[in-house]
Amino acid sequence: MTLPIDLFTQEGTKIEKRKYEIEVKSDLGHWTLSFVSEGKNSVIVKGTIAAGDPFTLPARIPLVGTHHMRSSSEPLKTAQERQFSKTGLPQYAEQERDWKATVRVYKSSSEPGEVFFVFQVRDASGKVTRADFNLHSEALQEKR
Repeated sequence: MTLPIDLFTQEGTKIEKRKYEIEVKSDLGHWTLSFVSEGKNSVIVKGTIAAGDPFTLPARIPLVGTHHMRSSSEPLKTAQERQFSKTGLPQYAEQERDWKATVRVYKSSSEPGEVFFVFQVRDASGKVTRADFNLHSEALQEKR
């Protein structure tokens, strides 16, 4: 994922505008979003499970398009295997995947500076779970 702007965690850690590999993990109901960039320390953000309708979003202004996620346990084809089309169609049209998880990024219109990473995952029964990761486009000022 390429971030178009600098972001800040609740603790004040800066996530610079650049390309990152992102990873979402759940451990006993605790959700984390990791930003990993080559040669840099990864930044981990804690998330919360959304209550109520998983399709009622906390913000509505898109900042980054939909990223379809795959499980790290799902094998990835080599570059050579992905290079050639079997049918003559573009690669994206040829791929058959049942996407089970997505990440979308939105800016809040009601709370300036708030940015939400919205992770949605669908289980085998079709139930959707949403985790929200709250970041900011400006460093938070210390309260005195």
